[in-house]
Amino acid sequence: MEESIGKLWDEKFSREEYFYGFEPNAFIALHTPLLRPQGELLCLGEGEGRNAVYLAAEGFKVTALDASAIGMTKALAMAKAKGVSLKTLLLDLEQWEPQEKYEGILTSYLHLEEPLRTKVFQKAINALKPQGYFIGEFFSLKQLPRSSGGPKKPSLLYTLGSLKEIFAIAGCEIVLLEECEVCLDEGKGHQGDALVIRVIVKKS
Repeated sequence: MEESIGKLWDEKFSREEYFYGFEPNAFIALHTPLLRPQGELLCLGEGEGRNAVYLAAEGFKVTALDASAIGMTKALAMAKAKGVSLKTLLLDLEQWEPQEKYEGILTSYLHLEEPLRTKVFQKAINALKPQGYFIGEFFSLKQLPRSSGGPKKPSLLYTLGSLKEIFAIAGCEIVLLEECEVCLDEGKGHQGDALVIRVIVKKS
């Protein structure tokens, strides 16, 4: 029987340290000024909480969603240590049906296969308020031979063309879609030069 996504990530997050560190993803932090101050945000596949806690400290109302119970527990512990609050949703994205609207939905290194990837990202766009933003950074398919991070299963990696197709949705604009090389320094999990794809989508 195949192990659940939540159990797989529980195993990764079960060590005492934070696998991807305490600092937010640099791309998300750089583009935080796009988001309406004190707005409601959702972080998808948030893991141990580094992006969510950063955004909460910036004054946003943040919900962190992940399938890992250990990850969400560590996210709440990090939030408490930083003196901020956030909501958590312990949920596999297979079962995610958005119940609220958000000013921003953010994610870094969310590993989804098709057809779930398209379903989740299109649900995310639908869950944005007018003028809201979807901001994400993902590992490129070209990252596969590198050891700086990311899955070794090609179907979990991304291409520019696939993301362009997913976000070709009426009522939204692709503000940024690029593939670039970055130097990652995110805990033990992401270290070294990596090829990533970055996307920003704005809802009309």
